[in-house]
Amino acid sequence: MQEKEIRLLFKAGVFESCQATPIAMSRGWTLKFITRDKEVLTLNLQRSNTEREFKSLDGAAAVAKRIGFDWLNVQIGELQWREKVS
Repeated sequence: MQEKEIRLLFKAGVFESCQATPIAMSRGWTLKFITRDKEVLTLNLQRSNTEREFKSLDGAAAVAKRIGFDWLNVQIGELQWREKVS
């Protein structure tokens, strides 16, 4: 889904959380949005259905904040933590 669609769903209260996961150790991060029904939606590029990739966790957190999230769940394998986005 594109960012504007995800922002509308966020405002409607559809999402339970936002999660950042690494694509590959050297490639960057992706954002996944978990709905209250446990469905997982992925942020795509604006001009294609390709998954959007972020070079840094800070970049992913900035987009999560712009959408409206206050917290970002980060998961690397079995390691998980929550970050306050600012």
